[in-house]
Amino acid sequence: VAESAAALIALGGVGSPLLGQGEKPPPTPVLDDPSIQHGKVVFKHNGRDTIDGYLARPKAEGAYQAVLVLAGNVITEEYIPNACAALALAGFVGLAPNIFHPIPEGTPNDNDAYAKYIADHTDLDRLDDVQLGASYLRAQPFVDPGGIGVIGFCSGGRLAMVLGARSREVDAVVAFHPAPMQAKECTRLKVPVQIHHGTADQAVSHERTQELEKMLRAQGTPVEVFLYENLDHGFLAYTRPFYAPEAAKLAWERTVGFLSQHLQE
Repeated sequence: VAESAAALIALGGVGSPLLGQGEKPPPTPVLDDPSIQHGKVVFKHNGRDTIDGYLARPKAEGAYQAVLVLAGNVITEEYIPNACAALALAGFVGLAPNIFHPIPEGTPNDNDAYAKYIADHTDLDRLDDVQLGASYLRAQPFVDPGGIGVIGFCSGGRLAMVLGARSREVDAVVAFHPAPMQAKECTRLKVPVQIHHGTADQAVSHERTQELEKMLRAQGTPVEVFLYENLDHGFLAYTRPFYAPEAAKLAWERTVGFLSQHLQE
C-alpha cells in the first residue's frame, strides 16, 4: 500500500511553478482510495472555532499514530491533501493545519497580502497554529496517544524542525528541502531527523542542508540526509514541472519507513 501511495505522492514548496496550460498531471488515486477517509476539519479553542486543516485517516476502526503535515505554501494545492491521504494509506492519521489561514484563499505568492502574512505571522504564531492541530488530534478516538511525527516542506520543513526542538510531543521529523536554519534554532532538537533535498535545487541550496547536517551531528541529534542528483525544488510535487516520479517514490518509501520506526519505539 505504501508503495502505491509513494508513486503518486504530491509534495512541494513555495517557489516551484505549476504545470503549464494544457499539461496534465499524473492520476491521483490516492485521494480516491476507498480504504481511507479525508476532508476539511476545524479546530476549536476554548469552545470556539479557530483555524481549519485537512485530515486523512484509515477507515478501519482503531487508533493510529498521528503525523502533522506542514506546508510551504497554502494547503489548497492538491499535494497537501494527497500527502495526508498517502499517510493514511500507510497507516497513520495525517493532518495539515492551515498555518496560512490569514491569507485570503487564492492569493498568489507575489501578492501584498501574502507578503504581509510572511512579515507579520511569526514562528510563534505558526507554532501556535500547529499546536492547535496537535491538540485536536489528541482529542480524537482514532489517534494513538503516543508521540507525533512531523513532515514539512520548504519553510514548513524548517518549521517542523523548530517544532521538534520545542515540543515534547514530537518523536520524529522529516523535512523536504528545508529553508535555512540557524544553529540556535537547532540546539534543543534531539529527536531523529530525516532530510530530503535535490542537488539542483534553485530555491534552497542543498549545501545548506549539508551544513545543517553537520550542526545536528555535532550536537548528537540522530540525522540522515538523502540527496537526489540533478533534481530541483519540489521534485515530489506531481502538480509541478520538476516532479520526478521515481525519486518521489523512493523518498516516500524512506519517509514512511522512518516514521514507522521512530513512532513505534
